[in-house]
Amino acid sequence: MLARLGNPQDKLPPVIHIAGTNGKGSTTAFLRAIAEAHGKTVHVDTSPHLIRVNERIRVAGHLISDDDLRRHIDTVLKANNGEPLSFFEGMTVASFLAFTETPADLTLVEVGLGGRFDSTNVFDAPAVSVITPIAFDHREFLGRHLSQIAWEKAGIIKPGCPVVSATQTRDVHKTLLAEASFCKAQIQFLADEISIEVSDDGRVSYQTGALSLNDAELGLTGPHQRQNAALAILALKTAGLFELEADKIKAGLKAVTWPARLQKLDEGPLTAKLPGKTVYLDGGHNPHAANAISEVFRDKPPVAIILSMLATKDARSFISNLSGIAEQIIAIPLPSSHRCQPPDYLASLAEANGVQGRTAESLDAAIEMIGASASDTALIAGSLYMAGDVLRANQQIIT
Repeated sequence: MLARLGNPQDKLPPVIHIAGTNGKGSTTAFLRAIAEAHGKTVHVDTSPHLIRVNERIRVAGHLISDDDLRRHIDTVLKANNGEPLSFFEGMTVASFLAFTETPADLTLVEVGLGGRFDSTNVFDAPAVSVITPIAFDHREFLGRHLSQIAWEKAGIIKPGCPVVSATQTRDVHKTLLAEASFCKAQIQFLADEISIEVSDDGRVSYQTGALSLNDAELGLTGPHQRQNAALAILALKTAGLFELEADKIKAGLKAVTWPARLQKLDEGPLTAKLPGKTVYLDGGHNPHAANAISEVFRDKPPVAIILSMLATKDARSFISNLSGIAEQIIAIPLPSSHRCQPPDYLASLAEANGVQGRTAESLDAAIEMIGASASDTALIAGSLYMAGDVLRANQQIIT
């Protein structure tokens, strides 16, 4: 398809390619925010979308317009001539077509699934390949062992091109080292390159080489975001596309936004039904994500949780990792056509972990039930598919 359309992937501004299990979206958001704080224009290709499909394609800082998206999709379908083509493949090609029409300084491309055989893996020489923490997810596609999953993710490593990686488990670390060696690519691991210090008030200081950054505030919630921010800094430093300035990095780290990642919901129709409660939304859906959520709320009063998960996800481990912070878990079906874990099953897992488990027929019903909770904090979690419906119900539009 790309060849039929003149190989638009080869005509883009310098590309940073991002793979991993957790933190891809947040790391991409940090990359964009830091670059834009330096006055750079950035194309971004991410997935999935939460409310509007336009969210997947950001052209020079702005979501693609309906007219442009329709025009590029028409081009893709015409060139495809009825051959097999997935939705993700079509959107990937459309994004590259859109990016070639508007000048920019940088292109950020997030892997959809895995890496080695992902539709985005079409760049011969990315400015840098970025690998976020790798954990178990999508085992039905990527393998049953972390080394198999790491091999899939490592497919974005390209001959002679630099790679930066988050701190990984031993097996993953060895797999990434082996793939980088095979490709004659230099790989840097975060812990070896950047020192991170956290003050009592939660501000973060980073030191890498001659670059020193003190008392930074992060716009995204959670201790895990300190690592994602550091990985973004290391990636941009390694790419060497522009000179990094400490004050502008700090501005980007503070300004960053990324929906449904421990997002505190604004005042709106949904939160109005929970007066006096602070409501958070998180689309994380694997045990690693549950650990990150738990870390944020560990020293706070127990949280009332509304939970829905896809049938393919490891609900047992997810709920086990959340149980230490939960006052109760109200399980609901996904408000979409996607096959989900039965709410009765999720509630039973909560009970097995010593947490009150309840079920509700819908998000609205769960909101009503949670209103009577003694907790002053509510968390809606377990699926990005539900996250979009929550944002829509609260009239929060992504721009």
